[in-house]
Amino acid sequence: MTRAAVAVGVVGAALLVTVALTGPHLRGAPVLLVVSTLAACLAVGALAVQPWLTRRRVPAHVRVGGVVAALVGVHLVALLVEDPDDALYSMSPDGPTRARMALIATVLLVVVTLLGVLRRRLRWSPATWRFVHGSLAVLVVVLGVGHALLIEGALEGWGTVVLVALGVVGAVGALVRLVVVLRGPGRPHPAGDPTPPDRGRVRPGGDARG
Repeated sequence: MTRAAVAVGVVGAALLVTVALTGPHLRGAPVLLVVSTLAACLAVGALAVQPWLTRRRVPAHVRVGGVVAALVGVHLVALLVEDPDDALYSMSPDGPTRARMALIATVLLVVVTLLGVLRRRLRWSPATWRFVHGSLAVLVVVLGVGHALLIEGALEGWGTVVLVALGVVGAVGALVRLVVVLRGPGRPHPAGDPTPPDRGRVRPGGDARG
């Protein structure tokens, strides 16, 4: 299932980039707007894949999380440099719905990233950490993709179909992880899941799994 999700994410990101570059919206557009749009396309594809990389592929999950954060940063910085007033208004609570969704998704992405970086220092039980991290990740996927869907421009038409597909893949992946966590210790785990129940305890040397 993980390989299928990765394939969907890669193909989806490529399709979004193709739709954006071949559509009329970016034709003759400033370079920074093109860069910002392409960064957003790649970020959505990576965001759809990331939840599926947990548990057995944690290093990849962490690396892809860093890629998502970097791409979102490029997306925002390019918009700020291109048109500071419009970008700041769009990221304010007074902006349109799509802008507020982007603002909340960005804030939650920062929180999710910090939770990953500070996991050992927080000294939360593994189950608690995974639940909070996973719950916020679901919101990031839903709000981030929702933001992209509501924007009129480069990703209309087939881009909308691809965005919905990627959003579903990412949200389902995050929800699957939440279900595993909520099943709790002592209950059967999915077939092939090599991680035994930790009963809420942190193993010596820290638990690096997400």
